[in-house]
Amino acid sequence: MTFETRKAAVSPRPKQHAEWTADDVAVVVLNFNGADDTLACLESLAALQTVPGAVYVVDNASEDDSVKRIRQAFPSASVSVNATNLGFGAGLNPVLETLLDSGCEWIWLLNNDTRIESGTLEALLATARAHPDAGAIGARIVDMNPPHAIQTWGGGRIGRWRGHSRHFTTPVPDERLDYLTGASMMLRTKALRKSGLFDPRYFLYWEDADLCLRLRADGWKLTVAPDAVVRHRLSGSTGEASPRKDALINASAVKFFRKHGPVGGWPAIIIGVTGRLIRRLLRGDLEAARAVWRGAVSGLRK
Repeated sequence: MTFETRKAAVSPRPKQHAEWTADDVAVVVLNFNGADDTLACLESLAALQTVPGAVYVVDNASEDDSVKRIRQAFPSASVSVNATNLGFGAGLNPVLETLLDSGCEWIWLLNNDTRIESGTLEALLATARAHPDAGAIGARIVDMNPPHAIQTWGGGRIGRWRGHSRHFTTPVPDERLDYLTGASMMLRTKALRKSGLFDPRYFLYWEDADLCLRLRADGWKLTVAPDAVVRHRLSGSTGEASPRKDALINASAVKFFRKHGPVGGWPAIIIGVTGRLIRRLLRGDLEAARAVWRGAVSGLRK
């Protein structure tokens, strides 16, 4: 299977937003030991009404035959391999840096455990044309399986004092969006050049919120394309509920609120970590409680 991709060429003049087409979009998918998911995601991209200008797969030092299978199935996709597992943001950054100088106008990040509904790219581009001040555009994220309940309306809100985030599940004004989820986020390259790429200190989780806050601080808008629909299998890489996920989330949350929270982030860290500890202790899950604590301590050390 293949994409008829067109590598974006550097234009003598930047395109105006009314001129943007699928050729101006590069898709980037991160893979780690997840060839089945990644191949299914790429198949859904290849079946779109209009395919993107280029597709990139970044392999995070998989220990299986992912790279071989992906290259065989999609020879026109550009597949790069990291020497070690760098996590989400740091794993993507080298390719994102290359794309900043490629001439593409937009970079569409997708989790490999997503499937894209047919009109989604056109819907994202229509929203981009309608919002020339948008630095990032989200999609309606729904459950993988019927009845495809909404997981998030693109993103959510951050409780900077209480140390948590909450996804919106219904349409909200753009002004209420603190972040868009990295499961599907189309980023304007012009905005990334100013705001910078992902902060590599986050291994997994909260890096998308960090980037979105920086985009907003630079004057860019976050918005959601209401007709863009992405099906998503929750926690395909770490498990829907697991000690590893608890540790990673809390390590990243501590780093995030130390960077963005009021009063050095301490109210958010104390309230957030304590709340997550208590909830796991109340349900008798000592292993999860220990993982929360280990993650929090790790976040404070780095």
